[in-house]
Formats: sequence, structure tokens, C-alpha cells
Amino acid sequence: MITRFVLLVLTLNIVFASANLHASLDSDYRLARDAVQKGKSAQFAKIAATFPDDHLLTPYIRYWQLKAESVANNAANKAGDTFSSAQLAFIRQYADSPLSNRLRTELARKTGLLADWPTFFTHYAEVVRPDQELLCLAMRARQATGDVNQQAQADKAGIALWRTARDLPSSCEPIFDSLAERDLLSLEDRLARLRLALDDGNLRLARELDARLPDEARMLPNALNDAKSNPARLVAAAEPQPAQREVALYALTQIAKNSPEDAANLWQQQQDKYSAAEQAYGWGQIGLHAARRHDSRAMSWFARADGVGSELQASWKARAALRAGQWIEVFRSIEAMPEATRNEAVWRYWKARSLKAMNAHYPANVLFAKLSREIHYYGLLAEEELPAKLEARPANYKITPSDLKAVEANNGLQRALLLRRLGDQGNALEEWNWALRSMDDRSLLAAAELARRNEWYDRAIATAERTRDEHDFDLRYLAPYRDLASAYAQENEIDEAWVFGLMRQESRFIDYARSTVGAQGLMQIMPSTAKWISRQLGLGKNAHAGVGKPETNIRFGTYYLKHIYDSLSQSPVLATAGYNAGPGRARRWQAETPLEGAIYVESIPFFETREYVKKVLSNAMFYRNRFGGVSQTLKDRLGVIPAHPNAKIQTASQPASAEQNPVAFNEPAPAGAQ
Repeated sequence: MITRFVLLVLTLNIVFASANLHASLDSDYRLARDAVQKGKSAQFAKIAATFPDDHLLTPYIRYWQLKAESVANNAANKAGDTFSSAQLAFIRQYADSPLSNRLRTELARKTGLLADWPTFFTHYAEVVRPDQELLCLAMRARQATGDVNQQAQADKAGIALWRTARDLPSSCEPIFDSLAERDLLSLEDRLARLRLALDDGNLRLARELDARLPDEARMLPNALNDAKSNPARLVAAAEPQPAQREVALYALTQIAKNSPEDAANLWQQQQDKYSAAEQAYGWGQIGLHAARRHDSRAMSWFARADGVGSELQASWKARAALRAGQWIEVFRSIEAMPEATRNEAVWRYWKARSLKAMNAHYPANVLFAKLSREIHYYGLLAEEELPAKLEARPANYKITPSDLKAVEANNGLQRALLLRRLGDQGNALEEWNWALRSMDDRSLLAAAELARRNEWYDRAIATAERTRDEHDFDLRYLAPYRDLASAYAQENEIDEAWVFGLMRQESRFIDYARSTVGAQGLMQIMPSTAKWISRQLGLGKNAHAGVGKPETNIRFGTYYLKHIYDSLSQSPVLATAGYNAGPGRARRWQAETPLEGAIYVESIPFFETREYVKKVLSNAMFYRNRFGGVSQTLKDRLGVIPAHPNAKIQTASQPASAEQNPVAFNEPAPAGAQ
């Protein structure tokens, strides 16, 4: 008996000692990370010297040591060969951590910037998901090989890369310099990128591109300022310099953003001073901004563009045609898009709808059938358009204990969970994603379940969404906090599946989520809206202060959702759009006549809100399927949007700040809309 007691005491002592050791090492990691961030090299060195080699977080300690040694070597002007060997040893030893890829990326960048192309290729070949800087270095390496085929491939990729409105790393510039020296980058190519930069509002890049043009092609001094201060005068001047004419088209666009009618009147008077292509582009820009404002004249202005225009013009012409019910123009607009855009789910669906409207049922159903197998908003809509289900969706796969045991033994996943527990969210996320990169569907679902059990809900959802053939919709559409959400949905007489669809989109069930503009919690409620809700509910003066807590957040969010649902014709589409962008905007987007819900959604001017509504309402469909009860099609859920009311009604119950401070974060601004 005594012997058993002694053994029990010894066992407990070992358990407690192990727990204390882990707690101590966790604390050491935090201290080491803090020392690295604050440049306390002596403190870090002391911790690193005693940190064990077999701990989950040892790779981070050793990585920081390598970085410190690199700094010391550079300061002492020592050769880097020995240190590079240490880095390669680290990469081999800790291949299960994204730190290995981080180091490999650094080595590739370093050797590429030194134009050591053979060594660069050695490292670059092993980099997972190289960034744009490395991609440009790889193009330069191919240009430098002397191999005609590789040079040709690099030149083609360089010309394709050039056509962007984005700023590019400095490592890309030698590619463009080489193309220009060999007359492979024409003046037309340069002007095309200038137009893209102006369309995107990237005026800094526009000035930089202009500075590199020949003197006779450049815009006039202060042209960009004039485009803002007196755009009509700039358009009327119609100077001959090619870049100046691009700025004139940009000035016309600025007018069209505020008043398509004013822009059309001006362009009608001045267009003869411009080439046929410039005239067409100008009318396309006027049509684009008219379409964004749901101006019924958009299609007539698009018609004057004669089919010539940008990808963005084509997409908004298709949306304007949808609202006008002109299915032939919908089809033509989609066919005019670049192949990559045309193959996006959105345009495959509307192409099929246009074919169906034109009684081309067989090709329409072929498109619908293929799209119906995809798990998203358009997949659901496509499935509903088919005369009969051609193929059932893949059945759910439920993981086995052995599936879960295998992922629990994965060092990368365990490291990610530990880093998250220690508050190192950035590295935790990187570790998790790195561990998933080569997993099959069943392993991904097991990893998703592991995340769910650790209440890392956003990772559970994102991981379950990565599966290709086998799925678990209970993991894709998690329902934490269901007791609270169900109770408050019932209290407010709104659909529980809709509430979950919205919460999933707003926060992925991260209860501490906080946006850059201050929206908080599971349903992302703005402080001003929380105050208004608190007053409506007759709560205490400071009750809104607890809006970040799940119970308060769900209570407030469901109340507000019900409020705007009732104020917006009890339309889930209008209410969802209003939750994100403000009820006033949702009303303004209504048409003069009743409109199919899917067409209303597709023509929402703000990209963020448009995608938000699609995701919330398709989420709701999957949640309804999971929860059971009365089902309905997505098309029925979208419904018919009633005509715009004759006059705006501002009731006493409407929060004064609702338009300026909508409940959702990422409030779209007109200038930032697609």
C-alpha cells in the first residue's frame, strides 16, 4: 500500500514538474520574442543559450539566432559562406516550419539581387509561393541565360506583367528596361499602362510612367491637377501629346463619376477632337459610371462605345443590361470579356441565364450542370435552374479517430496551436497554413476538426473549405454560440440560418474581432449603432460598452437586423445589403420597377457589399440545410425586390447615423467601389 502511495506521489510530481517546465519554456519564448522585437540582444542570447533543442518552438529561437548572427557578420564585413551553410542546415532540419521557406526566400532574394543566377535558381526552385520580387528576379535570370527559348518566355511574361495598375518591386524594373532597349515595349504599351494607372487612381504611378515617356509624348505640367480642378477645360483643349490625351480621358471620367449626363453632353461637343478609339473609350467610361449609378441611359451610352473598351466597362455593361432586361446584350458583353474573366463563376452563370432567356436551353444547361457542382452562391443558383438534378453533391465525409490522431501528431499544427495560445497570431496562422499545404481531403477535415475542438473557428472553416472532393459541411458551416443565436433569432422573428450566414461572413465566429473602423464582435457592430440599439432596448446608460461580448453582440445584432429587415420591405437581400452598406444605400439601389433579387445583388455598385450579400445568403442556404426545418430555394430567398419608394422616409426609430455608420465593418466608400 505504501509502495503504491509513493509511486502515485512520484507520478504526480513528474506531471507537475513537466507542466511547470512547459509553462517556464512558454514564458521564455515570450521573453525571447519580446527581446528580439525590442533589440535586446543580450537578453535574447541568454534565453537562447538554455532553450532546449526538442521544443516545438525551438525553430523560432534558432531562426532569431541566425538573424542575429547575420547582422553581426554584416557589421563585421565577414564573408557569408559559413552563415549560408548554417541557414541551409536550418532549412533541412526545420522543413516542417514555414521558417524554412522564409529563409529559402531570403537566400533566393539575396543571390538574385547579386545577379548570382545559378545560385539563385537553386534556391528559387525550392521556394513555395514566391512573391512578386522573386518572380521578377526569376524572369531576369531567364533573360540572362542566353537560351533563346527561355529569353522568349521571360520577355512574354515581362510584357504581360507590365500591363498592370499596381506598383511593382524595383527588381522588376530591369526587365522593363531590357524590353524597352530591344524595342519590345512600345509607346502603345507604355500608354496602356498609364491608362490603367489613371483608371485605378494610382496617380503616383501615372506620374512615374509619364516621366519615362519621350518628351514629345508626355503630359503637360500640372495636367493631373487640372483634371481635378477644371476637367472640362482639359477635355476641350485636346492637346496632341499622347499622355495628355490619356489625362483628358481621365478628366472626362472624373466628370462622369459625379454626373454621367454632364460628361455625355461635354463629350458630345468635344469628341470630334479625338480618335475613334478614344471616342469609344470615352463613351464606355460614361456608360460605366452611369451603370454604377443605375442610370437608365447607361446602355445607350455603352452603345456609342461600339464594343470597344476595358474589362471593367464590359462587366458594368453586362450589369446594366441585366437591370434593363436586355439578355442579348448581357450575352454580348460577357463574350467581349477576356477569357479569364469570362470563365469566372459569375459570368458563366449569367451567360447561361442569357442563353436560357434566348431559348438556347441545351448550351445553357451544360453550363448550369458544370457550375452546379461548385460550392458557392452561383453553384446553388445554377443547380436551381436545371430541369432536374444531374448529379448529387458529394456526400459528407466524417473523420475517424485515426484521422484525428494522425493530425494531432503533426508538429506544424501543434506548433500553430501553441503559438496561438501564446498570443502570436501571425506566426500561428503561417504555421497552420504551412502544415496544410500537402494534405489530402481527409487530413484537411481532420485538421479542421482539430481547430474546432480548440475553438479556432476561423481556421476550422478555412481548412474545411480547402477540400476538393470530400467535404464536411458541418465543419464548413460551423454553428458555435447556437443557443444564443437561436434564442435571439426567435425573439426577433428572423431566420436563424440567416443570422448564422451573416455571422460567418462578418467574423468567422472570432468573438474578439475588431475592425479598423471600430466594429466589434461576432456581428461586427459599430459603437454608434450599439448606443442606438441600447437606447431602443431600454438598457442602462453604459450597456453598449459590452457589445464585444458574444451575448450582447448577438442580442444587439439580431435586433438591428430585424429593424432594417422591417424597414426594407422585409427583404433579406435589402436588409443584408443595408447591414453592410447602410439602409439608405440599399434603398437607393432599388429600381423604378420590381427587380429579380439576383439581378439587384449583381448590380450593387460596391464590390465589397455585392460579394458580402452573395456570401451571407448562400451561407444561409447551407445553414438551413444543416439545421433542417422549412427549406426554400436560394432564388426564393433572394425574391423580387420591390420598386424604389416614391420618397425617402426617415422615421423616428431610424438611427441618425445609420447611413454614415452602418453596422458592418469595411464600410464601402463610393471612391473605393469596384
